[in-house]
Amino acid sequence: MNNIKDHIRTVLKTCREVTAAREDFEPGTAEWYTLLALAQETHRLIISLPAELLPEEERPSPAMAEILDALRDSA
Repeated sequence: MNNIKDHIRTVLKTCREVTAAREDFEPGTAEWYTLLALAQETHRLIISLPAELLPEEERPSPAMAEILDALRDSA
């Protein structure tokens, strides 16, 4: 389980780096849209995981967890 959490940390770190790097590209370019899509899909993937798979520092607050559960149940 710790190995999964380490991989999630790495993915989130990379996603944050991509989000920051996106600012170096001119908005509206193909590269900018690609980086935007990559960052958004990565975040969607991570928040769709069960909270117990997330590293402690990335777990949602109890209130946010309820909202995410409700969104998952409605999908």
